[in-house]
Amino acid sequence: MESLVAELNREVPEPALAVLCEIHETVIESLSLGFDPSVLLVLDNEDADQQDIEHLKFKISEQIVSRMMGRANSVVLFGKVKPGDAGSFTKVILRLGMKPAKIYILALALFLVDPALEPLAGRSFSRAILGRILAEELGFRSTAVERVEMGSLLLEIGRIPAILHEIRRGVTLDEAFVSAWHPLLGLSILRKYDLPGYLEDILLHSHFPFLQRSLSPTAVIDIAELVVAKSFSRHGKLVIESPLPDGAIESTVGSSIREQFSAIGYGKYVEVRPPPDEQKARRE
Repeated sequence: MESLVAELNREVPEPALAVLCEIHETVIESLSLGFDPSVLLVLDNEDADQQDIEHLKFKISEQIVSRMMGRANSVVLFGKVKPGDAGSFTKVILRLGMKPAKIYILALALFLVDPALEPLAGRSFSRAILGRILAEELGFRSTAVERVEMGSLLLEIGRIPAILHEIRRGVTLDEAFVSAWHPLLGLSILRKYDLPGYLEDILLHSHFPFLQRSLSPTAVIDIAELVVAKSFSRHGKLVIESPLPDGAIESTVGSSIREQFSAIGYGKYVEVRPPPDEQKARRE
């Protein structure tokens, strides 16, 4: 951790640095995903044999496999028209994209380390789903949409070791400390699992960034984070207002979002409320 702080030229008070070093040594270095992370190396190879990709499902947990299947088959990820179900694990990986699939598997494995991490997972997937929708509505290219989704998902990944440290040590870390320094812990996790460099920039950014004529992917992540943080602060979940399907409309944005949460295993962290006029019509 000291070398990371020095590399970034960050000024970290000595007491805070001592705690960060302890978390890094006792939590991050010993993190167990329930499988050997090296099995995911196949997803770094764009020319990997499909049989090797399919066999990956036997090397990670069934819970992760089922959630990956659900995510790949959810509606909004591929637009308003649902494609045929991805029945094989290889099709799941290819539909999501190999690099995003690797990030999803790692994120799910980390969030499933301890039940206490579930609310954090709920917030993180809320950001990822909302961020992707915003990026698509803004007309971002597929690579930028992917960066928004993955960056939103991992924005607070450094809170995982902080929470695990609290559980294992029986202590409570000050929220100001965690808010200030979880990006450094997150950066350690990104490097531990050799994740893409653009994620480091997202974790460490400190300003609202624009491109020449549009919002940047990181700015969209910031917007998604503000919406999710406000909703979770008030309701403990993402609460959105959207029309719901009726006899004439098969799917809406709201119903698609709800389906995505259910598919990934965090359905209780979203609530879709119909607009007031729709509520009134349903009562009549």
